[in-house]
Amino acid sequence: MPNLLIFAGTTEGRELLEALSRSIGGSGLSVYACVATDYGKELLPEGLAQVHVRAGRMTEQEMVDFMEEKRFDSVIDTTHPYARLASENIRAACKRVGCEYIRVLRPSGVEEKMDCLFFGSHEEAAHYLNEVEGNALLTVGSKELSRYTGVRDYQKRLFPRVLPMAEVVESCCGLGFPGKQLICMQGPFTAELNAAMIRQTGARYVVTKDSGETGGFFEKYQAAVETGAELLVIGREQEEEGISPEDLLNRLEAVYHITVERHTAERRQEEGSGAEPEAEREQEQGLGQWFPFFINLSEKTVVVIGAGKIAKRRIETLLKFDCRLRVIAGSVLAEVASYAEAGKLELRMKAYEDSDLEGADYVLAATNDKQINHKIYESCRTAGVPVNVADDKGKSDFYFPGIIRKNGITVGVTAEGRDHALAKKATGAIRGCLERELEPMD
Repeated sequence: MPNLLIFAGTTEGRELLEALSRSIGGSGLSVYACVATDYGKELLPEGLAQVHVRAGRMTEQEMVDFMEEKRFDSVIDTTHPYARLASENIRAACKRVGCEYIRVLRPSGVEEKMDCLFFGSHEEAAHYLNEVEGNALLTVGSKELSRYTGVRDYQKRLFPRVLPMAEVVESCCGLGFPGKQLICMQGPFTAELNAAMIRQTGARYVVTKDSGETGGFFEKYQAAVETGAELLVIGREQEEEGISPEDLLNRLEAVYHITVERHTAERRQEEGSGAEPEAEREQEQGLGQWFPFFINLSEKTVVVIGAGKIAKRRIETLLKFDCRLRVIAGSVLAEVASYAEAGKLELRMKAYEDSDLEGADYVLAATNDKQINHKIYESCRTAGVPVNVADDKGKSDFYFPGIIRKNGITVGVTAEGRDHALAKKATGAIRGCLERELEPMD
């Protein structure tokens, strides 16, 4: 009898278990799930038929013993993208036993247009907080809080949001965080709830990991934009090798000859709301706000003010099209400077002035200063020049969609600025379709 082991505890793991429990009846497939704590077990969906659950953390050797006892065909790792040690132990145990290891990847939550501060580690973020004034909402988990105890006046300035578990509260208090600073809640959190917490704590900063769509990253970003707080993002240490949740389901169907029911999360929302799917689809086909024009940029002048990370991505996209590109910035990233040295764009190393817009057909305001971006917006309005303001969609006449170019086909994808995750998912799906269906042209 084939055996499958899933290290769960995340949204991806819970949804995979629920999908399999609905689909493996009569297939002979036996599914085991491992979660780190009893609390993690409580979070699993109710009624997981034909799924055996084991709760409790395991060492690498304990994993080896468990795998040898059950003789698993494959082990699926759906642990958190920041749970590096757990993944290393699972991978090492599989290698020792000779069991297939499959890592399920969670897509990044960071989109091209997002105005965030990025850090390579918690220590770097803590150092930054130590150099600035104001409160911060920490949404990085209780295990990382010790990295922030060196922040000046951390017992008064930092508000950790942690799981409502006695041992977690005890560990936080042991680090010197007073109980009145702790927000003990289990997600998911809406953007509105995040914004309310930011306002309640008076937070000028929100610290988060790049936890992706299922980890609530977009809701934190939206709350930060709404309240004017700065979002400090701890980047992932390294790019992992693995497969997407959808590719995993396709693989399981092919190997075990089953049909896996998809989109359990979306179905739960439908069932909970009481709305009819057909009615929802009719609403989606109502009047839209953003019409997908394709503009001829040949011989047009596009002015980009700013040369940071967001501006760099805009510039690199525009370099794929035939336009005159002018960049205005006091300081630039090395990549942008190299494009200027190669003659691919005009670079003016200076502070922005309204005269820099002379001859512009389109303008992108992408500085890290909201006041300057607003000034650019006002100048473009007066001059009648279409403008994109990186940190304010409401002041933008146009914005950058997800762009796919393949064998003479150009596709732009947008969710009208309302759902970055959906737009990113659709872009990837369309890109994959074009790669499969379009033969290279001679």
